[in-house]
Amino acid sequence: DLRRTSLVTELTPKTEHFPYTHAISNVFNVPTYFPSSALAPVPPVSNFRVMEEGLFSLRLAWTPPLGKLEGYKIFIPRSDRPGLTYEQVLRGDTSSHVIDSLEEDKKYTVSIFAIYPQGPSQPVSIVGKTLKLVPVQQLLVQNATTDTVQARWGSVKGATGYRLTWSSSDGHRENVNLGETFNFYMIQGLHPGTEYAITINPIFVDIEGPVISTPAKTLESSAVQTLKASAVSTNSAMVSWNSVPGATGYRLAWGPTPEFVGRDRPRQLALNGSTTEHLLKNVVHDTEYVLSLYVLFGSLVGPGVSATFRTSPLGYVSNFHVTSYTSSSIDVEWSPVAGSTEYKLTWNIDGNTPQSQYLDRSVLFYRTEGLNPETVYIVSIHAVYGNTEGPEISLSQLTASVTESELIQAVKEVKVVDVGVNSFILTWRRTPGVTGYKISWSPFHGGDEKSQLVSSSTTSFTIPKLQESSAYKIQVASMVGGREGSPFLVTARTLDLPKVNGFAALNTTDSSTSLNWIRVAGASGYLLSWRHISGQRSKHSQSHQAVTPAQPITSGCDTSTANHIRL
Repeated sequence: DLRRTSLVTELTPKTEHFPYTHAISNVFNVPTYFPSSALAPVPPVSNFRVMEEGLFSLRLAWTPPLGKLEGYKIFIPRSDRPGLTYEQVLRGDTSSHVIDSLEEDKKYTVSIFAIYPQGPSQPVSIVGKTLKLVPVQQLLVQNATTDTVQARWGSVKGATGYRLTWSSSDGHRENVNLGETFNFYMIQGLHPGTEYAITINPIFVDIEGPVISTPAKTLESSAVQTLKASAVSTNSAMVSWNSVPGATGYRLAWGPTPEFVGRDRPRQLALNGSTTEHLLKNVVHDTEYVLSLYVLFGSLVGPGVSATFRTSPLGYVSNFHVTSYTSSSIDVEWSPVAGSTEYKLTWNIDGNTPQSQYLDRSVLFYRTEGLNPETVYIVSIHAVYGNTEGPEISLSQLTASVTESELIQAVKEVKVVDVGVNSFILTWRRTPGVTGYKISWSPFHGGDEKSQLVSSSTTSFTIPKLQESSAYKIQVASMVGGREGSPFLVTARTLDLPKVNGFAALNTTDSSTSLNWIRVAGASGYLLSWRHISGQRSKHSQSHQAVTPAQPITSGCDTSTANHIRL
């Protein structure tokens, strides 16, 4: 035993001293004490820090000072009485150290000084705290299917792993040990419609932390029960299905059945879990399609269900007829054709080259002008579907002979220069030799006609008090005394009521959500409605002066439940 005892004398009263043990002949150590005022002027360590806090340990590191070192001494003084809780002498080429066997959730003051041949440096101290044995803060179980659930949790600082356990009410129990990097796990092999208790606890090397638990239940069924196509037209169909609880999304696929292969290409798209309907566009007319819908649970694809539908054939224009005619014009109108993108109108004298005009699908009447008096014209119309023309329907009409009213010069260049929600502004070119103008208007699909006489000096007129989102027939005729010339016919449609834009849900909690939207100029209020996914609806009408702040609703939203909100 090479340990020796030495009596140190001539110390200064009431002065802090630091013991320093210097190796002599590399055989035994002699303790030496230095007053703090007499420590050698040598540099201490720098950047002394706690690199990692453990449940029962602290990992320390420092930057070595310049100069020849013999080593370091790390120690922890006792807090309640003289002496040291911990001390360790380290080699001079060391720059980190782990102090273990400490107590959980406790602060420690750790000091270090460098040892030089000429003596020790000033000590450097830091405060470190060991971790507390805590449970996982949050355990969520989500994306349940008939045989799986996904568990997610918040990481616990210092944990070296986790133990995840699941057990059913019949006593069946399983668990898995997971590494420290895990924060989710897909539990598989469960039974449909069964309740499970899911528990988790952190592990600190060989110490297990507290356990937390949450219930979960697998789905009775993970398949869509009802899939159907409705509102089928020549080029579109509305597909709808029942919502599947727990689904994170759906995958919808469609394409021609074997009998119609080649008429269209197969397609598919992913939809979010709150969607229960989708409008298929640009499908091919008179074609049978097969639909397939799959339920998504996170990255897992559940069972699918299929249905078929057939698009409508290209349709005839119906109710095509002449509404009026003169010696130089024929007015025709027709009923709208679902799915059409426009109409093609042609007219000609039998055997001559026809003239044609393409009209927008919103136009449902047309006036052919510049015709010859007392002449038979053939007028035909096709509904157009994209680049395809539907079947033709034709009629013939004999133009009238020249009448006295037509000797009055007709109004020209009648235009609708401004369209509002409830009004139109008309302009026209001044007609010489007239005493005034008669402006008439009526709803396009039938209704009372109104009219107004204006002076010959007038070349514009505002038609007020119209219905929003409505089409109107407007006629402007020249007047000479009490005689009325041939009218100039135009059509126009009033604007829709302004739509709310920028509608968004913000700051959603378990029982409320804050909503935000862009103010609509001229609006006197807003109708806000929200409904539970089951379909039950409540409404709330409220006027807003300031629209930049979110408007909160604090009722009608159930915890952890999908809600549809509409403005």
